[in-house]
Amino acid sequence: MGSEPISRRKFLIASTATGLAAVLAACAPKEATTAPAAEAPTTAPAAEGPTTAPAAEEPTKQAEAPATTSKPAAGEPYTVRFLSGAGIDYRASFYKVLQEEFESNHPDIKVQVEPCPEGWEQKILTEMIAGTAPDVFEAWGNIFYNWVERDLLLDCQPYVDATMTQEEIADYTEFQWEGLFMRGKRVGMPSYINIVTLTCNVAAFDEYGVPLPPEDGEWDHDDYREMVGALTEAARSKGNNSICGGLIPCWEWYSLWNHIHMFGGKVVDQKYGKKCLLGEPEAQEGLKWLYDLEFVDNYNAQPEQVERKGGRQALNAGLIICNEDGTYPKTFDESAEGGPCEHWDLRHVPKGPTGIRSTLGTTDAWSIAKQSKNPDAAWTLVRFMSGPVYQAKAVVAEAGFIPALKSLQVGFIAKMRELRPNMNNVRLETITEVLDWGYAEDTPWFDKQAAAVDLIVPALEKVFMVGDVGPEYFIDIAKQVDAAQA
Repeated sequence: MGSEPISRRKFLIASTATGLAAVLAACAPKEATTAPAAEAPTTAPAAEGPTTAPAAEEPTKQAEAPATTSKPAAGEPYTVRFLSGAGIDYRASFYKVLQEEFESNHPDIKVQVEPCPEGWEQKILTEMIAGTAPDVFEAWGNIFYNWVERDLLLDCQPYVDATMTQEEIADYTEFQWEGLFMRGKRVGMPSYINIVTLTCNVAAFDEYGVPLPPEDGEWDHDDYREMVGALTEAARSKGNNSICGGLIPCWEWYSLWNHIHMFGGKVVDQKYGKKCLLGEPEAQEGLKWLYDLEFVDNYNAQPEQVERKGGRQALNAGLIICNEDGTYPKTFDESAEGGPCEHWDLRHVPKGPTGIRSTLGTTDAWSIAKQSKNPDAAWTLVRFMSGPVYQAKAVVAEAGFIPALKSLQVGFIAKMRELRPNMNNVRLETITEVLDWGYAEDTPWFDKQAAAVDLIVPALEKVFMVGDVGPEYFIDIAKQVDAAQA
């Protein structure tokens, strides 16, 4: 993870267009080999009774039994290949947690850490098709669809049913836990939580005499437009013509659909639906609001005006004054230190004209390759990294990410302020309010998500990066998406 973690959540065009076609042509799926049955190395307590998976919005088939593990030679440990660094900036201290807290308690399992290569999304897709992928890796919504549609991930639900109690399950945040149940399978276990909030450069707000958004979140899209307009005009009146008041990178999927929802519209009629609604009046209203702010009023920055930097980078460079982006408080505070955005604050995204508020809540997770040769050992590792010890010592204390477990979210703010005293001046309570108020949502999915992506992503770039056509362009795109889903 670099200084711009959220930017990785863009649609992975290469994985769904010509690159994917080449991969599929070169790598025909192999038959999974059946390993000798082995005793699962997990040490988790038995569940008090069968757990109930979240209700799916489509018919689901009965969960498969956990795959069997290949038993190593006598005296040798099970080896779990772990691809590190996809979503988290792994440091030596992370491996120390794995060694001291996991391997020391599971001498029969050896974690083989593998660095995350450039272009890993495409590489791991190729390897899963070929049956040579690492056992465990991290993923999130805009990657999952490529793998889920091809049935490349191990279903973790049988392991959940067999090894976890209802009390343990209830400690996970609902939108993420339910979001990881995709097409009748549990595709992974939560790794951490990311939510989109509004980050503000407090010094710039003070300089231009514009009040910060209300702490209680009682403001709407009209208030947002007025605020970024006042910031932009004030900056330009002082000769700072390169500064824009805000940035909502709506050429990125994660910054688009929630605003459509707040205007009462939808991208797709239902989860795994076949009907694209981007051409409907409510969706068009939300798209027009975004387009006008960027290309008509230019109160929100265009890509070239921020030198195509991500939101946090643009804030740190002083090119914008507020932005919607992922919430990584420790990472951002470290990167902002000594710069124009050193004094920053967090606020809720505004409500839409319907009174609805919506934002992205990610499905970041540890997943297991379906063709893993050691699925039981891989599950033991995944469960540990999703559990309280690793979440507290690595995810929170080292990375400073929002933990997946509710029991750790209670002390998260105090821990961040202990690690970074500057954050005593940051309203981190916004984070826990987003989770408590329950307006974080998983990304919308089409029945054939890859086909929808191939059409919608170029349209997003044409409308919100180039700006040579307006949001009405999506009326025709919606028809094309419908045809691709048929």
